[in-house]
This record gives sequence, C-alpha cells and structure tokens, in this order.
Amino acid sequence: MTNLQRWLFYASLFAIPYLSVLLGTVQTQLTTKYFLHIQLLPLALLVIFGIYSVWTVLYRTLTFNDCPVAAKELQDEILEARKDLIAQGFRFRD
Repeated sequence: MTNLQRWLFYASLFAIPYLSVLLGTVQTQLTTKYFLHIQLLPLALLVIFGIYSVWTVLYRTLTFNDCPVAAKELQDEILEARKDLIAQGFRFRD
C-alpha cells in the first residue's frame, strides 16, 4: 500500500460518514441537533491541523541541536574544494 492509497483510505474513512450525514442519507436526532457543527467540522479540523503544524515547526526550530564538529568538517571541505578549484584555474570574486 503506497502512501497515497493510505491517505485516500483515511480520507474516505472521514468523508463517507460525513457526506452521508451532510446529504441526509443518515438522519438521527443527534445529527439533526448538531447539523451546523457537523457542517463546520472540516473547517475546525483544518484549523486544528494548522495550529499543530505551526507548533511543530516552532518547537523543532527552537530545539534544533548545533553540531560544531560537523560544521568544522564542512568548513574544511569547503576550503579544500576552493583550493582545488583555484588550482584548476577558477577565479573567485572575493
């Protein structure tokens, strides 16, 4: 099962009961009483997902770990590549 198939399956688990209530196929006292809430449910889920996404990005940004050893290795590799390019005749602007 691919990710697309999995997400389509999850979406159908929500969409089929939601549409059956929305289109009036399923009518109970509960669905009639809370019909406006049911209509606004996708919007509420979208807002909750947006808040979760922003929270996750902010949390991961604030708790990002520095790695000085890897940074030093990367700087050394950049200098080595620069020297190699200069040896091959490339001229840098700075």
